[in-house]
Amino acid sequence: MRCYDCGGGPSNSCKQTVITCGEGERCGFLDRKPQPSSEQAKQPSATLSHHYPACVATHHCNQVAIESVGDVTFTTQKNCCFGDLCNGAVASSSTPLCILAAVTTLAWLLSGQ
Repeated sequence: MRCYDCGGGPSNSCKQTVITCGEGERCGFLDRKPQPSSEQAKQPSATLSHHYPACVATHHCNQVAIESVGDVTFTTQKNCCFGDLCNGAVASSSTPLCILAAVTTLAWLLSGQ
């Protein structure tokens, strides 16, 4: 099965490439975001999350994993789709939606609400 991939990890300039997933994998998306620390929970701010295409092991489809890297704990949601190259369209449209949400929130905060 051919799928889109970000080449090993998320980035702001993800160049989607087409790869062939291995046996027992299907196309999908990874939504990865850091969990706020106890200090951040007291002072909420925008959380940087990454949404990117990848091959996902079938037994990990629609599951959430918690991973620690150094002092940061990440939550990763792994979602799968069905069919050749099914994970391209949603990933390319997610960035503008994130920007729109951030701008809307900022405008609301600045208006004094």
